[in-house]
Amino acid sequence: MRIKWIVLSGLIIILLAACSGTGEQEALPSLDAAALEETAIHQATLDAAQTAQAEPTQTPAPTLTQTLIPTIDRTRPIIQTPTPEKPCDQAAAGHPFDVTIPDGTVMSPGESFSKTWRLVNAGSCTWTRQYAVSFFSSNSMNAFQVNLLQQEVRPGEVIDVTVNMEAPDSPGIYQGNWMLSNAQGELFGIGPNGDAPFWVKIEVVPSITETPYPTPTITSTPMVYLTGEVELADNDQFDLDSDEKNPADITLSDFVYRRGEGESHVLTTMNGTVWMVFEGTKPTFGDCSQANLKGTAISFSDDFAGTYICYQTSEAFPGRLSIEQADSNGICVNFITWSIP
Repeated sequence: MRIKWIVLSGLIIILLAACSGTGEQEALPSLDAAALEETAIHQATLDAAQTAQAEPTQTPAPTLTQTLIPTIDRTRPIIQTPTPEKPCDQAAAGHPFDVTIPDGTVMSPGESFSKTWRLVNAGSCTWTRQYAVSFFSSNSMNAFQVNLLQQEVRPGEVIDVTVNMEAPDSPGIYQGNWMLSNAQGELFGIGPNGDAPFWVKIEVVPSITETPYPTPTITSTPMVYLTGEVELADNDQFDLDSDEKNPADITLSDFVYRRGEGESHVLTTMNGTVWMVFEGTKPTFGDCSQANLKGTAISFSDDFAGTYICYQTSEAFPGRLSIEQADSNGICVNFITWSIP
């Protein structure tokens, strides 16, 4: 700033000297220090203003906008284990599995008996009446090789299947292995893979020690223990000792009725009950007491009405029943159970 002021003062002095010419020398005005200083300040202010106007206006730098990066989902997906499909044909053991004749049951040589298993349909296909309980291996014990089911069994349902057998004549331990077969004759059974058989296992001995029952005395006037009439539908059970249909405890049932195909009907003994079809007129107490009774199934058709059957209940009471009616709805049975004199 001081340098500018000195330069400006010198320029003013030169200009004044030139204007005086060759003539009479005019008196030079004296410079006032205050004026010179104001003039210099004014000029310096103008220069500063021009310099300021010349400086370019700075453009503000753009503000950076932060772009959000999407968060990566690092959650591990749930691994779904595929549900294994059930096989079409597979069985499982019910409860109880051995409804009759548990393993090791003692039998006399040639003794007839009915083996009943309780099975569950553990597959995905319905067992039709073309399915059967079929002999598989070991000893068949004089039973039919193929025993058709008497009812359809849907998946998850339970059925009691019965096979009539006869103990071998020679003493020993005998086992018969059985399986189910479908309509094509393909075998299947129980177990995790549905390929295991189920069996009956007995011991045949020369003589059997049993709880003795009083021997009925044949009289002309026997005492009536129980009498009645009952209508039975497919798969109904009946206790001839108590006149009870489908008792809660199935070990009390004396027989089960099953409706077959067409006009066929089947009665199967349970829990040691034995009987036989009596040919001829109505049997008396003496006739039934002396009859050769066995624990076999009785198959008959609709025209079986009017037929008599002598029996001995699971509690060893003698009796007689007659088929009063047999049709597509079931059967009607009239019975009389005598007490032991």
